[in-house]
Amino acid sequence: MNDDYPKTGKTLYLNIIWHQHQPLYLDPETDQLQGPWVRTHGTKDYYDMVSIIERYPNIHFTVNLTSSLLYQLDEYYVKRLKPFVDFRKNRIDAKKYFAKFRGRTDPWIDLALKPTSSFDRQDLAFLLTNVWNAFGISDVMFGRFPEYAMLRERFRSLGSQGLSEQELREIKFWFYMANFDPDLLAHKTRLATGATIDLTDLISQNHDGTYRLLKIVGEEDCNRIVTETVKVLAAIVPAHKKLMYRPGSHKGQVEVITTPFYHPILPLLYDSDLAKLCQPNTPMPTRFHFPMDAEAQVAKAVVYYKEQFGVYPTGMWPAEGSVAHDIVPVFAKQGIKWIATDEKILARSKPSGQPKFYPYSLQVQKGGKHAVAIVFRETELSDKIGFVYQNYRGEDAADDFVRHVLSYLPSENEPDRLLTVILDGENAWEWYRQDNDGKEFQNALYHKLSRLYESKQVITTTTTEYLMGNPHRSVPAHPTESMKTLEWLWPGSWINANYDTWIGEDEENRAWEYLLTARRDLESSGLRPPHSKAKAAKKGTKAWYSSKAWESMYAAEGSDWFWWYGTDQTAPAGDKPFDLAFITHLKNIYKFAKLAGAKIPTRDIQPITQEAQVSPTPAQGTMARSREDLVVVSFRVDARELYVRKTIYIVGNHEKLGNWVPNKIRMFDDGTHGDEKCDSVWTLDISLPPDTEIEYKYTNSGAEGGWNPGEEFPGLNRRLRTSAGIGEKQIIYDKFGKM
Repeated sequence: MNDDYPKTGKTLYLNIIWHQHQPLYLDPETDQLQGPWVRTHGTKDYYDMVSIIERYPNIHFTVNLTSSLLYQLDEYYVKRLKPFVDFRKNRIDAKKYFAKFRGRTDPWIDLALKPTSSFDRQDLAFLLTNVWNAFGISDVMFGRFPEYAMLRERFRSLGSQGLSEQELREIKFWFYMANFDPDLLAHKTRLATGATIDLTDLISQNHDGTYRLLKIVGEEDCNRIVTETVKVLAAIVPAHKKLMYRPGSHKGQVEVITTPFYHPILPLLYDSDLAKLCQPNTPMPTRFHFPMDAEAQVAKAVVYYKEQFGVYPTGMWPAEGSVAHDIVPVFAKQGIKWIATDEKILARSKPSGQPKFYPYSLQVQKGGKHAVAIVFRETELSDKIGFVYQNYRGEDAADDFVRHVLSYLPSENEPDRLLTVILDGENAWEWYRQDNDGKEFQNALYHKLSRLYESKQVITTTTTEYLMGNPHRSVPAHPTESMKTLEWLWPGSWINANYDTWIGEDEENRAWEYLLTARRDLESSGLRPPHSKAKAAKKGTKAWYSSKAWESMYAAEGSDWFWWYGTDQTAPAGDKPFDLAFITHLKNIYKFAKLAGAKIPTRDIQPITQEAQVSPTPAQGTMARSREDLVVVSFRVDARELYVRKTIYIVGNHEKLGNWVPNKIRMFDDGTHGDEKCDSVWTLDISLPPDTEIEYKYTNSGAEGGWNPGEEFPGLNRRLRTSAGIGEKQIIYDKFGKM
């Protein structure tokens, strides 16, 4: 491991922020989570992502834990499962658990604790065919568990009726085991709570890096794997508390921050017309303008954070880095000292041309004394971890990262620089092909940064530590009032510096119209929003139902539902679960309001997404051809060396290629539309007449109608002539950016 890097310039301060988020999977009517991903990421990511730096005491970073994630973790797993666990016997009392909480955690908990011989049709659906099922891990992960992969193939070829009881039992067991962090699979571990987890009698790693079971799985093993899961989930918050950075004493390594409670795009709640500034040519829904809801989302998050960690948060990551100058006072009102977003926002803010490696001040009131600090993430470096390093060896990735960081070292006569890196801390690792769960990368990175700390070339810090200073680590204070002031903050998110992922497409706009109708109805009902610090009302009372109606409203304002609407995002399991969740929250507003005694109209709220209808589309100006008269052209473009935020698009001189309108015709890397697997090779199959000349290019994740970012071949296009036989497939292989 080469950790020697040339020393130039003065110290660079490195601000790494890991963003941990899961949407609210709750169906309030059944009081059950409909997705298992809080649990699976809990055992695979949330604990080890923070506990790892105990080995590296000179490393500091920030972790953002969203309120919706913390709430589901605490309420639906820790509180509902831990009371039934006998940690000495390593078992959970399934009988007592079922008596109180059957159907009220997530369905896969019940499946693990229920005898496989008793599975009914609904159980089999959750296990095998539900949109979120027991095969819901990446192909990269499946490659590390051959026995699990074989069970998936048997199901695909034989169906559920072809699987034996033992095979079904192993499937439900593997869904847990494959989602444990590799360190927990490798050796006995003492957790932050003092509990011990040891899976080494159940699983072993082969020389080629794959895993194998050491015994035949029985029902007692399925019971035990739930117990081991509870141990890890119950240790997540204590692990963060244990390592939490305390500004007063300068002790601790991890600053913990949070996000507005239900992860809303806060500026759109404050005033959806802000989107017109960054999306001037996009159709918009009727104005949604409820600043009090934006304030409630922030206030609720602050109160819940205090309940979980015993102190108030200093910083906040606005959901999706979504900011606007108008909402700065909303954060300041709740005592938030700093926020963060992406460098693309800074590039469009005023004054223009400001460097991304400094924090800036945002005045709450013109000429006022109070201000909120803001930091901007270095996009390329952040996205390398999330999307590029998945194809690297861990050591090589860490070396590339460090060399990129060192390129920002300030000269001796420059002010201190704070370089900020922000990315999701949960989704990238399952796609790391040469580095199991990114463990080699993380360890190599922290080792290298520890060496750089010793030479004072790079000091990892948190934003609060940088603002307030830490003399024990040679970090001087950088008060907000000493920073350069941004006169105006551009409205947008860390995706495309706008809000086009959440508003502007037809489905998204219809969702906003639904939301506006429900919000107006709730306001007219006379039910008053609950105060964020108010004592909870007694369950079943009118006051309780009133608070439930408002909670359903706030939940419906979350960003995740709008994320999946439209064509710019496609969920691996389809958009239907998110659509149903959004509609359920809306319906519950009316249901709970009526139970609270309010006068509120009855609304027929229908799902927004519709099943795709397969129908031929006639060519413009010509008669439609039959499918038998066409050639299937499979465009495949290698983007493995590229960061792809949303999708790769193809554009060309044919209506099926968008008639030269860029970022309109999307390609796929999800096993559909001719694509074979998730491998960063993007595919689109289209049918074209034989002997047709085509010119085309590729673009990357931009807004419709804009060429940037795209292939920069001025005056030069790719060309082909359809030459395959009728009914045959003509496969075109390209590499993005290279002719």
